[in-house]
Amino acid sequence: MSDEKTRIIKNKIIVSAIGTGGHYFPAVVVAEALAGRGADVIVLVRKGFREEEVARKSGLKTFAIKARGFYGKSMLDKVLAILVFVYSSYVLLALMKGARGIAFGGFGTLPLVTACLIKRRDFFLFEPNRKAGRATKLFSSKAKTVFLGLPILDKIKGRLCIAGVPIRPGFKTVKKAKISKKRSLTTILFLGGSGGAYMINKLALDMQRIIPDTYRLTIISGRRDYDWMLENIDDRTRLIPFTFTPWSEMSEADVIVARAGALAGYEILATKTPVLFIPFPYAIDDHQYHNAEYFAGIGNAHVLTERQITGEKVMKKIKELLKQKIKKPYIIWDAEKQIADEILGEQV
Repeated sequence: MSDEKTRIIKNKIIVSAIGTGGHYFPAVVVAEALAGRGADVIVLVRKGFREEEVARKSGLKTFAIKARGFYGKSMLDKVLAILVFVYSSYVLLALMKGARGIAFGGFGTLPLVTACLIKRRDFFLFEPNRKAGRATKLFSSKAKTVFLGLPILDKIKGRLCIAGVPIRPGFKTVKKAKISKKRSLTTILFLGGSGGAYMINKLALDMQRIIPDTYRLTIISGRRDYDWMLENIDDRTRLIPFTFTPWSEMSEADVIVARAGALAGYEILATKTPVLFIPFPYAIDDHQYHNAEYFAGIGNAHVLTERQITGEKVMKKIKELLKQKIKKPYIIWDAEKQIADEILGEQV
């Protein structure tokens, strides 16, 4: 076998990007970093889901498997999730020959990690949140390294490395290009995550009635809520169902109202735009609240829980944020490089 073929097999990396934007966007950023350094990268996706579209737009090879959520589901859905997990793990066994894996959390982690364990292949985990997810807690002691997006609150076993959250390249451009400028209208951006958030969307519509005349709203609603929201916006509101370039909207905003997923929070802080975080109260282990508290300590951010929400309170917080002096956030800008260094450095 030639040296070139040996190198390719040696650096074969399977990346699980299955889940929400908080899973697949960092996974794709890291996959691009690995591929750019000569690794043979295959990205796991679900056929027809957003992660497949994102990976293919980046020119990455994909491999489709089936995966379903388990926690918080009905008994029937849990049974189906287990059957799908067993089938997908089996399908991945052949793909794991000569490979290593890295999983980015959520239910997409299980098939890849299980296949790695059965085939005795090394794997890595990425845990974005302050509160460790179920998969991280379950498999951290078996992983070569657990990469942490944020300093973790839980005690978990294994080798831990605080790498930061891999953010999309567009946000690094905004970091350099964004400048302070006076505008006649103050723009509030409401951002509910890759799939949208009903409460954030409803709040944005309610805010139309109380914002001053010198304010305007931009809402990234998610495709699910777009149609009914379109019927309820006024002429000062711009509605967007989804965008692959959210840094453009964030750079134009004076303040942002958002959920507190690890990726969303990290990318918002990268733009230095003041932000009011409203954590999703039903997130597992309330991890969004713990993320939001951390972000408020390192960036230009305040936190309100859903129980505290009224239009008047939100408006008060927005005005406070607009008066604050902008500070440089303490975040790690090259997380994907640190992760790629560690993975490829382990290839011996």
